[in-house]
Amino acid sequence: MKKILLILAVLATAAAFSSCKKDGTKTVLINVTVDESSLDQGLVKPDSYKVTVTNTATTTAVTANTENGKASFAELVPGIYSVEVNAVVVSDGRQYVYSGSQSSVNATDDANVAVAVTASKESALVFKEIYYCGCKIGEGDYDTYFRDQFWEIYNNSTETVYADGLCLTTLSNNYASYDFSTIYKYDIAEPEKYLFVKTVWQIPGDGTQYPVKPGESIVVAQWATDHTAETLGKSGSINLTGADFEAILGQTTLFNGVVITDNPAINMSRVIETGYAMPQWLVSVGDDAIVLFKPSKPLVNENFIASTNGGFTDAREILRSDVLDAVQWRTNQEDGLKDGGLFLPKEIDAGFQFLGATYVGKSLSRKVAYTREDGTAVYQDTNNNTNDFEINNKPVVRRNGAGVPSWNTWTK
Repeated sequence: MKKILLILAVLATAAAFSSCKKDGTKTVLINVTVDESSLDQGLVKPDSYKVTVTNTATTTAVTANTENGKASFAELVPGIYSVEVNAVVVSDGRQYVYSGSQSSVNATDDANVAVAVTASKESALVFKEIYYCGCKIGEGDYDTYFRDQFWEIYNNSTETVYADGLCLTTLSNNYASYDFSTIYKYDIAEPEKYLFVKTVWQIPGDGTQYPVKPGESIVVAQWATDHTAETLGKSGSINLTGADFEAILGQTTLFNGVVITDNPAINMSRVIETGYAMPQWLVSVGDDAIVLFKPSKPLVNENFIASTNGGFTDAREILRSDVLDAVQWRTNQEDGLKDGGLFLPKEIDAGFQFLGATYVGKSLSRKVAYTREDGTAVYQDTNNNTNDFEINNKPVVRRNGAGVPSWNTWTK
């Protein structure tokens, strides 16, 4: 009996020492398990989560990355802790933010904590600057210019994304009447799942050919040339020779003799054209909506969807769930405020911008929400461009120091 009691005493002493530091202070162990049971099955799951445990009394925090969904924190001071779990996954131009927390975890002794995580889907890529309205190049009413349009797309996330396969489009004319009383209806099941478009331009690539790091942007020009050059005579315009992509099919001579040159910028592909096929892309200088999307299925340039109530009948349907970002504008504020005056459904863009006139040389740029410690800007994105964008007197390519992707070797 004495031997048994002696063995028990030794085991108790060993256990006491196992949960103490060398100085005799008691410590505890917190085991954290990430609970993904509430996540949709189709989501891309993180390979690892960052787990932070914080002593609520001392505010001392320690972090670790999970392995197989678990993380352990040893030799902690007994007390009350909060536990936070975070991860970010970027896939197909979208940023999925995973997060979960537990507060008031009692760790006066060793504790096992399960933290349920939820996921929010955001666009990693957003429109940063849009220049569509054109400019005046003389005193006459028709001394106007529009071939200097460009659309800048920014990586607003903390992970590298790829521009390969991204598509730009504008909507098919939404309205079959000029007073906005009749909206086009298309012969397709569940039309509320789609946007209907006429022309789609796509960035080429094998999937990993055009990486865009956090804080970098890509510039898509209608024509990636120096529009201020003497040969063009557009001194009030902008130099777009550093654009990454241009929406042209190749060098073309227009009906008025103007030669659209093929520049170092990478040519996009016109993958959808339901109307008059032009060798370059023109976005309306007055009223339109620009849409950035990553198609989840191949785009087919035939068998178009017809309108059931007249007007420009043919259109291509794209899934609303494929849309990464979209921005709409009207020439006049009163037009946008009318019933049916907006082009996009509110869940994609609940607001609009207006310049009051065309060919005024102004641009729209997204507002900076804050700046990260590494100096990269994070732009405001509330899906309401009335709040998210501001009007500039002149367009600026890569405003606020946006980075140039490494594969663009021709930017000056």
